[in-house]
Amino acid sequence: MSSGRVFRFAPTPERPARHLFVFLHGCGATAQSMIPIAFKFQARFPSAALVVPSGFDPDARGGAAQDWYPTHGLNPDNHRERVASVLPDVEDLVRREQTNFGVAASRTVLIGFSQGGTVALEVVKTPGVAGAVVAFCSRYARLPANGARISSRIHLVHGEYDSVVSRVYAERAARVLAGLHVPVTLDIVEDLGHALSHRAISLGSLRLLQGIYEGRRATLH
Repeated sequence: MSSGRVFRFAPTPERPARHLFVFLHGCGATAQSMIPIAFKFQARFPSAALVVPSGFDPDARGGAAQDWYPTHGLNPDNHRERVASVLPDVEDLVRREQTNFGVAASRTVLIGFSQGGTVALEVVKTPGVAGAVVAFCSRYARLPANGARISSRIHLVHGEYDSVVSRVYAERAARVLAGLHVPVTLDIVEDLGHALSHRAISLGSLRLLQGIYEGRRATLH
């Protein structure tokens, strides 16, 4: 379904990928906008393959900029449906890249900003898509229900002064996920709005590293 380009980068050492990181850009942006962020993550995870796809809605802004789902006329009543309508295509894309790089779902990480983070959070409500999500300045379209089983680690990073997606959404999500016993971290970045700063990216990649280490340690005992 994706009509835009998909950028792929092999691990920096010439050896098989140990992890697969899929980067989902924000609303009205391009895949290219996420490439510098992808390389910052790869600096901490040199054995990760990077996949940076374009959004599925090419009519979004005309030209190169794209969305994952249409934002024209978007409101609280139709938000969930619009997100839900693209999730099968996002899941297909992730599974195709897992096959392509020979990386298991448990070693796959979805990293999204804004609308891309919403898509990432929603798609891992289906078990077995990815082992972790790093969502920057994002919110759920619908908070996980009581008794939901989410097998991914969730790392939320949010700007203190985000006026597009309030930090309240991230704080609420963290509480709900903790109540469901989902491993979750929440970092509120001081003096940051709806943006990706060096500090935010560093925190996201650090939490991911800590989560992977904790998970590995848990399996050793």
